[in-house]
Amino acid sequence: MRSKWVRIAIIVGAMGMGVPVAPSFAEPSAAPASRVPEKKLTITGLENGVTVTAQFNPKEIMIDKSVPWRKSTTSKSDPPEVELSSPEGRSMTFELTFDTFDAKTDVHAAYLAKLVALTTVMDPNGPEDKRRPTRVEVQWGQGPASFEGVIESTAIKYTAFLPDGTPLRATCTVKVKEASRASFRK
Repeated sequence: MRSKWVRIAIIVGAMGMGVPVAPSFAEPSAAPASRVPEKKLTITGLENGVTVTAQFNPKEIMIDKSVPWRKSTTSKSDPPEVELSSPEGRSMTFELTFDTFDAKTDVHAAYLAKLVALTTVMDPNGPEDKRRPTRVEVQWGQGPASFEGVIESTAIKYTAFLPDGTPLRATCTVKVKEASRASFRK
């Protein structure tokens, strides 16, 4: 039986699927004096000035870019001829967690009301350029998380409550669509 497992490990290793690594249970060493301070992800309304700062940075960020090809109307071959219909912007999706369990305060009032403000129409009765939610900038250090666009969707899941129903913990999935300009269409 042992040789069977050895052969599998050799085959997997030969295929370049990865090399087994022994887990390390060593205690982390003290941080060096020149440690870079942690930056927090921020979402800032470019037209309303509201800023949401992540309490905990996301574990991952997904950036998606669709290229909308369509079959050419003159195509008669297999594989077909295709043409670009119109360029699409990227979209960014990430999950943020907010927690006020220790403080026993309302997590919505402390953090999520600002996020909701970034998705709300700025002035429904005002000029056309204000009859929509603000454009936003997502910023997190120097990586790919510098992004300008509009919030396309938020999904807030409340996961802990006080006995009176006050929410203490929430997880938010935020999707931002890249946009250089935003307008209101009647």
